[in-house]
Amino acid sequence: MSGCLAMRHADYVRFAKMLRRLCILKLLVVIMPLIMIVNDSNNWIKTLKNLTTGTLEYKACKLIIYKESSYNVRAVSGSHYGLAQGRSKYLKTATPQQQIVWFTNYVYSRYGSCQAALAFHLKHGYY
Repeated sequence: MSGCLAMRHADYVRFAKMLRRLCILKLLVVIMPLIMIVNDSNNWIKTLKNLTTGTLEYKACKLIIYKESSYNVRAVSGSHYGLAQGRSKYLKTATPQQQIVWFTNYVYSRYGSCQAALAFHLKHGYY
């Protein structure tokens, strides 16, 4: 009888080790790439801070981006792509940081500031 219990315990230990290995493997295969995507996706915030002048400009740009894509770097709506939902195929494959550079160039060349772009966006529903 004790041999039978010892065997069951050994099987349990082997099973527990196997489960731990599967959990670690799941972490490496499933969770880690997601963390990398989130970290990479959030780097656009640093880029935006560096490209805007002052808190109001930064917040205005961030609000436009939220209204356009809900901060989804892979957002697609018809022929509009990325954080800024710009109508450029370049944005389809651009990194989040490249999307922000494109966005700020567009906003500053068309409106002169993010605050002016936001005012236009609030009045017309697009920018």
